[in-house]
Amino acid sequence: MASRDEIKSVLIVGAGFGGVGMAIRLKKAGVTDFMVVERAAGPGGVWWANRYPGAACDVESHLYSFSFATNFDWSSAHGKRDEILSYFNHCIDRFGISPYLRFNDGVKQARYEPADDLWRVELQSGRVVRARALVAACGLFNTPMKPAFKGMETFGGPSFHSAEWDESFNPKGLRVGVLGTGCSAAQFVPEIVGAAKSITVFQRTPAFVGPRPEKRFSPARRALFRTLPFLRKLDRLRVYLNYEKNFQVQVDPAERETRVATARAFVAREVTDPVKREKLMPATTAGCKRNVRSGLFLKALNRPDVDIVTDPIDRFTPEGILTKDGVLHKLDAVIYGTGFAASQYLSTFDVVGPAGKNLRETWGDAAEAYLGVTVAGYPNFFMIYGPNTNAQSSIIFIIECQINYILKCIRMLKRGRRRLEVKASVQQAYNAMLQTRLAGTSWASGCASYFMNQAGRIVTQFPDTTRRYKALTRNPQVSDFHPD
Repeated sequence: MASRDEIKSVLIVGAGFGGVGMAIRLKKAGVTDFMVVERAAGPGGVWWANRYPGAACDVESHLYSFSFATNFDWSSAHGKRDEILSYFNHCIDRFGISPYLRFNDGVKQARYEPADDLWRVELQSGRVVRARALVAACGLFNTPMKPAFKGMETFGGPSFHSAEWDESFNPKGLRVGVLGTGCSAAQFVPEIVGAAKSITVFQRTPAFVGPRPEKRFSPARRALFRTLPFLRKLDRLRVYLNYEKNFQVQVDPAERETRVATARAFVAREVTDPVKREKLMPATTAGCKRNVRSGLFLKALNRPDVDIVTDPIDRFTPEGILTKDGVLHKLDAVIYGTGFAASQYLSTFDVVGPAGKNLRETWGDAAEAYLGVTVAGYPNFFMIYGPNTNAQSSIIFIIECQINYILKCIRMLKRGRRRLEVKASVQQAYNAMLQTRLAGTSWASGCASYFMNQAGRIVTQFPDTTRRYKALTRNPQVSDFHPD
């Protein structure tokens, strides 16, 4: 073993909510021989990367936070990017995990060494770390999805994905093209619409838009939340129970009809232009795609200096975008609000099991795991926010369930077990159950979304309430794993 190699009980990949939360819980449990590696220059994961104006969370702040760190003075019901990053630093400082974080150094390859039952992890810097347990906390939204249209390279102006925002970009006086009407576009379009000369939004499918409170908490309300912790907890519970109700849209046709009627009424109220109103009316079943929550987006689209184009794009030209109806839309800049390759799990580094097989080869086009956490054939390997764990609620609730589960597995390794490898039969039975339940949900009602792979298999969503997921992950069952 090379002298520069380090040995750790646990190596965590990623310093977003999953990685930071796992680090905090390990330290609180008395496990201190761990390391967190992060390819970015700071903590925050998707919140570090997404720097576009208006970036904010559409889940309410009191729930979009750790259950063990609710004492943060949120300025509004929906935290914006800078405030969420402040929350990360608050947690890192409060729980003293800064010494365990290593930034600007991502993972190149992780390979399991059966002789030692250790993961050998090669970092981009060339540094090598060996660990008994490897925890991938890379998240779901780390690989931007960029379209592939003919002639994109010929366009004469600046163009970039919203997740790779050019911070030198100034929209003032420019004709800006925006591809997509999802959650990111719903946040940055209202921020640039006043400065740009015009905005042309290229829409493939109308978004399912619902209202979101945009007002800040009053000083009196913030003071109450600061001084009376039980009020924060009560508000967190209120928000949680409201989000748990959201799952009903997946399994109740009557609830879907109600949501469609509500969304259409919201468009009718916010959009006065009759042509735009018709273009923006929801055209899919409620819950089929991710909903957009914004009190500003439809108002921005209703402006006279904003055009909505629904004709398919044919190609890019040096001057702009040509649609299939033969119209050339002249543009000075293009922003891709086209989301992420969410179904492509662990696309940023190689995970090689004891048999020498790469995890991406094992998965093919359909990532799957047991509880979204462990994978057959890959011992002592765990994921946070893995396949089929996205929920109709705050993902941090799901992340904490996974952290609890993984922590108990790590304790088993600490007590003398060398390997924890889930049985293939257990994983197969679990995923068969998931797909059966998913087939009856709105996600499977026929629209294309980031929830599924190219073959139409839903690989991101959990087909039940978060309470059900918590029950499933409460305690690892020894019988689910191969004997040591």
